[in-house]
Amino acid sequence: MSQSLIIFRRSGKIEYQSNNKVSPFNEFISSIVNETHLALDKNFYTNNLHQKRFYGYHKDNTFVALYFDAVTTIDSERVKATLSGIAKTFNKLNEDNDDNDDDEEVPSNDKLKKLIDLQINQLIKYKQVETPNQRDSPSSSVNNSGTSTPVKKGHANRSSASKKMRKWDGGIMVDDVEDKTLDYSEIRDDSVPPEDAEPLEIDESAFIRQNDLVLVNELNDILGDSDNDDDYDDNDEPSGKISGFFGKLSSYLGGSINVDEVSKKFNDHLISKNIAPQTAKIIIEKLKDKLGNKNVTMVNYKQALTEELTKILTPNVSTDLLYDIKRNKANDKPYVISVVGVNGVGKSTNLAKLAYWFLQNNLSVLICACDTFRSGAVEQLKVHVNSLKRLNDQVSNGEDTKIDIYEKGYGSGDHVVQTAKGAIQLAGQEKYDIVLIDTAGRTHSNTKLMAPLKKFGDAANPDRIIMVGEALVGTDSVEQAINFNNAFGNKRSLDFFIISKVDTVGDMVGTMINMVMATKVPILFIGTGQTYTDIKRLSIKTVVDQLMR
Repeated sequence: MSQSLIIFRRSGKIEYQSNNKVSPFNEFISSIVNETHLALDKNFYTNNLHQKRFYGYHKDNTFVALYFDAVTTIDSERVKATLSGIAKTFNKLNEDNDDNDDDEEVPSNDKLKKLIDLQINQLIKYKQVETPNQRDSPSSSVNNSGTSTPVKKGHANRSSASKKMRKWDGGIMVDDVEDKTLDYSEIRDDSVPPEDAEPLEIDESAFIRQNDLVLVNELNDILGDSDNDDDYDDNDEPSGKISGFFGKLSSYLGGSINVDEVSKKFNDHLISKNIAPQTAKIIIEKLKDKLGNKNVTMVNYKQALTEELTKILTPNVSTDLLYDIKRNKANDKPYVISVVGVNGVGKSTNLAKLAYWFLQNNLSVLICACDTFRSGAVEQLKVHVNSLKRLNDQVSNGEDTKIDIYEKGYGSGDHVVQTAKGAIQLAGQEKYDIVLIDTAGRTHSNTKLMAPLKKFGDAANPDRIIMVGEALVGTDSVEQAINFNNAFGNKRSLDFFIISKVDTVGDMVGTMINMVMATKVPILFIGTGQTYTDIKRLSIKTVVDQLMR
């Protein structure tokens, strides 16, 4: 992984540079000046430009900027600490030169280079080197579609003997049975519901029909009624006791406020709503710069904060996914959507919700089982597909839509890529409108686990990449969103978020602010439960009202 770095002054004068690659920094600096960058902290910025990931840090009059040519999942806090250390090193050496009455305006380049290289090398050490996986699964020459998993074939370097069945009693192995197998990947016939099974119940009120489309309703009552006594009416003077957060600030209502004092209270309030401390700090600092310190009332402050939160959540790209898919139907290729995220956030469940929504819009769906790592992941998708088939038969309305699963069992290495390619090829042949690709959950801070996403993205080349994030995760959501957004390389990024488990957090909905602000990626849906209709469109007003209470 190569990188370039410059140190410059506010005037634009370059004091130090490595790799002699200065011109790529110009647009990054312009994005900071025009505030189109992503602020990770008050003095720490990032942006993705020209297939490069840029980071910038400034302290007083010293600015340090760095970019990586390759994909990086290094923790941004480590990058910040490194750039801060480089700025301190530069300033310290500069001060020493001034004390020695040296004629040099800047520290000796040789000495400075050694110290900077030492800090950069220390940073790069945090990036684990990916080792090639030598256990590539043999690919099958026959496409397999349907709800039966092929029996796994052993690798050439493995013993052909079957695994022994062990019986335990009180922690002691008492028996070995050689004629039984531990491979349960093949589903038995009795796992498929009989034809006379009772119809599955579904809440159709979750959808609304508009023209020829079926749309998901907006988030509303899940977070409670937004109109309550905790809100302060901007047009009225306070009468009586005001409860809730604004009640604690009642002494400010109607007159000028101390912006610094009120900002501290609001900063703590936003953190209490699950907004990451560094994110809350950026929001409040931006608000203070906007308002200044003269004749600011609580009404002005509350309105400015409401507008800022609304601006953050308002998508800067179209979330009109249905129209995009409908336009794609004129092509011979299916519309490919990949779903990613960390372990346990509900990727497979929300993928199934998406599939049901697409079926409601008369679109045929092929689900691709690319989580070939987690035990039971393929079987979990098969259960969903069987249920969705039954629901589709119940509410098909005479439309010829279908849903099925494409899977090649479990494997590693290139097995995932070959499975995805096979599903896309089959979907084109069988006239499926959409391919929904499930992927393995992975820890966002583990470079070895994140690195395969770029290879997968390049090979499958999905039309849209959706990350499922969990409302419960809190402040770590910032790093999760940034690392997944960077993982597909500088040519690709996330397209949408689905925020799951929102029904479990009450009004602590700050995770939405964290993830959107960290990436500028819009929220497509909110997950609110376990059934196939438990998804909602984001109601920005409802979420902002909850954050302001």
